[in-house]
Amino acid sequence: MIRKILAVIFITAGLAAMSVPLFYHFYGNQKTNELIEQFEQNVEQEHQEDGEKEEERETETETADTKAPVSKEDAALLSSGDVIGLIEIEALDLKYPIVEGADSKQLAYGIGHISDTAAIGSTGNCVLAGHRGSRYGTYFKYLNKLSEGDTVKITDKDGNIHQYEVVSWEVVGPYDNSVKAQGAEKELTLLTCENSGTMRLIYHCIHKEGK
Repeated sequence: MIRKILAVIFITAGLAAMSVPLFYHFYGNQKTNELIEQFEQNVEQEHQEDGEKEEERETETETADTKAPVSKEDAALLSSGDVIGLIEIEALDLKYPIVEGADSKQLAYGIGHISDTAAIGSTGNCVLAGHRGSRYGTYFKYLNKLSEGDTVKITDKDGNIHQYEVVSWEVVGPYDNSVKAQGAEKELTLLTCENSGTMRLIYHCIHKEGK
């Protein structure tokens, strides 16, 4: 009798332990879907306004940062005031919203832009930080698989696409602020944890002009 009771207890405890990661995964997806639904409430109005502006707009000269078609889902995502862009890395099959700020709240559902660094596509060093995987998603878990020459695509709120090329990477201490250093070129720095959070993995990218 005691053995049967213990067996039931162990089985129940095992099922409970297995359900915790599933709960967080479900919660993360639910939160993302809620955000997308919220963004989509504004997208129809945005499209109407864009349509009116398009009728008045003359053909613009093609520039390095091109205006590209944005899907309905991406347009909805970008319509949020909290979301400032989208990051896509084909080599990692990665796509996440970019949010302003890199506190735990922001990093729970996206990749964070460190506020005192250059804006997306601007001259200077734009620094983006992401978790090395979490209960809510993979984020920058596989960042270490990037190679020299890989492309990082950033879409800003206006639909402009900025292409960056990976040129180097390094591991630095957790308080090394040199990763935020600004220069005269358009640069992108990707930042995540390394060595169980005791260090930082940094990827340096340069803007691909004319792409």
